[in-house]
Amino acid sequence: MQFGPELHTPVPHRAAGVVVLNEAGDILLVREGGVPGQLQKAGLWHIPSGTVEPGENPQDTAVREAWEEAGVRAGLLTFLAAYLGHFPDGEPVLRHAWLAEVRPGSTFTPTVPDEVLEVRFVPKAEFDALYGAGLIRMHHTKLFYEDALRERGRRGATPTG
Repeated sequence: MQFGPELHTPVPHRAAGVVVLNEAGDILLVREGGVPGQLQKAGLWHIPSGTVEPGENPQDTAVREAWEEAGVRAGLLTFLAAYLGHFPDGEPVLRHAWLAEVRPGSTFTPTVPDEVLEVRFVPKAEFDALYGAGLIRMHHTKLFYEDALRERGRRGATPTG
């Protein structure tokens, strides 16, 4: 049986990012600056991630965004997951994330300082407190962090930053 186009759900927006863990299991996060038109995001934390541009594949987006937002030369280790969500206006977005390692040449300084106020590793307890206070921008960030911790446990390796 063929499933026809009536069963397809178009998703007009895609995003991609990286989860970088240090040896302690802390997650690398960026804190939004709140650029004009997006001031509601100011001060919120998330993984380095962003919009998949036309003609770009999600893996390239994840690597690009890691550099732009966090100053990290990311080496993708493994695909973690893709989660379907939506923006506040209801538009659907498919978010992809990869477990990544930090490569030489990383500066941990955003190349878009007007968009990102801070880049740092956040311990799990602090992450949980930020999430509980509503300061983690997307629930998907929490899901990707949990996915990364499980994957690291399966691998028996410790991606470092």
